[in-house]
Amino acid sequence: MAEEFKLAWAIYVAGVVVLLAAGWWFMRNWGWSWVRNLLLLVGASVLLIPARGGEVDGPLVPVLPLFVYQTLFEEEGATPEVSASLVFAAAGAFAVMLIVGIVMLMMRRRKDRPMTESDQY
Repeated sequence: MAEEFKLAWAIYVAGVVVLLAAGWWFMRNWGWSWVRNLLLLVGASVLLIPARGGEVDGPLVPVLPLFVYQTLFEEEGATPEVSASLVFAAAGAFAVMLIVGIVMLMMRRRKDRPMTESDQY
């Protein structure tokens, strides 16, 4: 990867991290922390997962900005590869948070359930 693309990626990643930290800061008092985590993880995945543009040897570009660019400015619209990358990035982040949320709910339910004499487990 060329030196200017490394610098551009570093600036872009730093900006996304600042954006996600600001999102976490403003949503830190939400009662449902899993919704906050879901939004931040999906946002991070669609903003940071790289994809290739129209050229095979082209530089890696973040998938969401590339999808928006191709949708707005390309005659054929977004390429299937970019659309699939965007869908898989968002769905993968959603699946991870779904699994984490289910595990957290199961752990909290066991901890909060009162013990009785008839229910020894």
